[in-house]
Amino acid sequence: MFLVEIGYRITKEFISLTALVFPYFVFGTAFGALLDVYLKPDFAFKFFKRGTSSVINASILGAVLPGCSCATIPMAQGLKEKGTRLGAVASFIMVSPLLSPHTVVLTFAMLGWKFTLARVIFSLTGAILLGIIFNHLEKRKAKGFVNQNTSPKDACALCPNACEIEEKKNFFKSFFTILKSLGKYFLLGMFIASLLTVLVPEDAIPKHIGSSGAFTYLVAILVGIPLYVCEGEEIPITLALLKLGLGAGPSFAFLLGSVGTCIPTMIMAQKIIGKRPTLFYIVFWIIFTLSSGLLFSLFFKG
Repeated sequence: MFLVEIGYRITKEFISLTALVFPYFVFGTAFGALLDVYLKPDFAFKFFKRGTSSVINASILGAVLPGCSCATIPMAQGLKEKGTRLGAVASFIMVSPLLSPHTVVLTFAMLGWKFTLARVIFSLTGAILLGIIFNHLEKRKAKGFVNQNTSPKDACALCPNACEIEEKKNFFKSFFTILKSLGKYFLLGMFIASLLTVLVPEDAIPKHIGSSGAFTYLVAILVGIPLYVCEGEEIPITLALLKLGLGAGPSFAFLLGSVGTCIPTMIMAQKIIGKRPTLFYIVFWIIFTLSSGLLFSLFFKG
């Protein structure tokens, strides 16, 4: 009877949570499909030729493209082939799992406008700052910070469906491709959130690791950064952690950390921009994630 009751509570929580936010997920996916169909790479490439402006433009493009980081691999390769500097390529790759139409909409639906605004601001700031640093190191010819040569075949091999996603020109085909690709992770995130909400005692997190102390931030980052979640999956998990008493700052640090350094992104990054820049990025993101969580707790209270 105990297992039946637990199963019922988990199912009830899952259905309730999914029904609440699924319309937002569909809306975000539809918007992403429109961008996927009508945003032409050749139009975008001409804005990636010089310095800081190329980093900013690349970060914005990476943020608005739909799908996970894998979907942007062919475009990242295209940027390289057209002579784009290392910083712009790195910013484009790194921001793609952090921001996309459906994740922004889902963050607003589940976590509210403060988390949404902070996610957009800090993700873009981090990607742009990283790109500027990479451009500076490339200009100074620092060891390893050169634009590595990767063939289109190699880029597509990193994520087998990436090139197929980029080639979709029909809205409905693109919509269902994105929905199929991301929907399973969306549902998995909802299931994990339901499990945490039902199985973890309400006072467990405040009692054992605190709600917003230094140790809490450390745990949130050390758990979030190596954790593999596809973008969108981290949002319901973050909501569950908030419900269980984790502070807003550590929760935001977990949110950024869990997708900013996902395993596929790191594998892809070292193939396209090199091992040293990828290692630099991981260290940079640990520091930046911690700083973002602290700043979020200060400026986005209540």
